[in-house]
Amino acid sequence: MPELSPFPALRYDARAIGEVSAVLCPPYDVIDRAERERLARGPHNAVHLELAQAGPAGDAYAAAAQLLGEWQTAGLLRIDDRPLVYVYEQHYRVTGRPDDAVARVSRGFFCRLRLEEPGRGVLRHERTMSAPKEDRFRLLRSTRVNLSPVLMLYRSAAAGAASARLLDVLTAQPAEIEAVALGGRQRLWAVDAAQVPAAAELLAIAAHGPLVIADGHHRYETALRFRDEVGGPGSDQILVLLHDADSGGLSVLPTHRLLLGTPETESLIAALAELFELEAVAEAGRLAQAVEARSSGWMGVWTRHGGFLLRPRRAAMELLLPAASNALRELDVTVLGTALERTLGLATAQLDEQGRLRYIKDAAAALAQVDEGRADACFLLNATPVQSVLEVASAGELMPPKSTYFVPKAATGLVFNLLSA
Repeated sequence: MPELSPFPALRYDARAIGEVSAVLCPPYDVIDRAERERLARGPHNAVHLELAQAGPAGDAYAAAAQLLGEWQTAGLLRIDDRPLVYVYEQHYRVTGRPDDAVARVSRGFFCRLRLEEPGRGVLRHERTMSAPKEDRFRLLRSTRVNLSPVLMLYRSAAAGAASARLLDVLTAQPAEIEAVALGGRQRLWAVDAAQVPAAAELLAIAAHGPLVIADGHHRYETALRFRDEVGGPGSDQILVLLHDADSGGLSVLPTHRLLLGTPETESLIAALAELFELEAVAEAGRLAQAVEARSSGWMGVWTRHGGFLLRPRRAAMELLLPAASNALRELDVTVLGTALERTLGLATAQLDEQGRLRYIKDAAAALAQVDEGRADACFLLNATPVQSVLEVASAGELMPPKSTYFVPKAATGLVFNLLSA
């Protein structure tokens, strides 16, 4: 069973910094250059730690550690005086979707998890890439702080109803922190599980396990490496944000693929026709609408010569993925990854390393990159269902990198986990 516990978070002192909204930022892997520049105008914004820039000595990771120490010394960051559970509510909208006008709410809680090798109490669903892990390792080694959490899902018998009920209780009082960031309202309650039965019960429900990593595979694997290679106080613990898979309010969006270094797209389409049924679509906008309107099992490809809806030939996929479970074999991301490897003769990891395969969230932007000549083709996908994530993880299998994009992203800066605290 996973071992979960309250912890004393390192947090911004609202009296010292003023507006909490001004210090929050998204996780490092969704911050582009323009967003970082905008956030960094705030002198105490967490982006200076989460996505640090090199200081006079030329080491960005050392600069982050130095700044972290300076902020603690100045009283901008303080450690809570006892272990707590931090209940977290986010109000958000899903942009670029037909239902994006509908406001959504997610609720979960921050705590600590004792690290364990994935396989029983902690399950993975997605392969990782080496570069992000090395970046996060170097930052963790310098700061010895978990700046952003690993997002995890839990599910047990009737847990959805129980979690919702307990969170109703825990969020009935005014929030300790309210802020507007990442496009929506952020609310946080610091709760003493030793004094509040609802918080202790929530911890116990999640601890039944297993916990499935939804977002943060790189951070989790980095923490395992840090524990084994560096060690020290608290190195066997990690900051997690837990959501009930049924009632937590998370959404999953697709991540589309851009293909570069393949100018002969006619040959590409001809090769794909051996694995897919093709339906021609002449306009980019219509292709995006058609993919979104159809269920999983359909995807789209767009080149400068036009586009097609793709539907995999079941017999072909069974031959290419004979050992895969039905849950993994029927995923759009698995089908496409396998088809590209077969068609191009290179593994997905090789395509990533060579810069030939890139990932993009916005379908319109993906189509535009092809039309503008910055990519040779784009593949539009539907989102991977949460149920599929749970099934693949339970089967001990792994999806290709960037198979899921859970939203909302947790705001970095609400709680930090100082390993030695």
